Amino acid sequence: MNNSQNQVIESYKDFWLRFLDVNGRSSRPDYWHPFWINFIISSLLGIVSGGLLSSVFAIAIIIPTFTVMVRRLHDTNRTMILAIVSYISGFISMLAAIVFILGVITVVSTGGGGVIGTTLMAGVFGAVVAGLVTLYTLFVLILPGNKKGNRYGDGGSSQAEVESADENL
Repeated sequence: MNNSQNQVIESYKDFWLRFLDVNGRSSRPDYWHPFWINFIISSLLGIVSGGLLSSVFAIAIIIPTFTVMVRRLHDTNRTMILAIVSYISGFISMLAAIVFILGVITVVSTGGGGVIGTTLMAGVFGAVVAGLVTLYTLFVLILPGNKKGNRYGDGGSSQAEVESADENL
């Protein structure tokens, strides 16, 4: 097996072996290889079972996906908070929409206006908040990690740098 095939297998194996580990770092391949493999598995399970097995698989990978995201964020020297915010961005956008609705209702009750328009504006506002959180998280996950050790330790991109230097010798 060549080195790239080995990397895919090692990344996916690491995804499952470190399924509860939020410490340390994970490189881009350690995050993205399991991402696309799980996407393919989920798609195939969805086709075969009409979505039932795909849903069960999605539940099974919630925790390992979260932990590898945390380690990937650590590789870019960011905290776990972004992963938490990303996972709960739907709830955050709903809360933001409710606050927005209450604010608009207050304005409308004093001057007039439509409840339907207020609801639509709140929905758009919530979708924009969730979308911005998702886009920022995706941007950070795509960024290269720190080549040197950071406050989350060695490993991740710094380990990949050491390995590539060893191969060049």
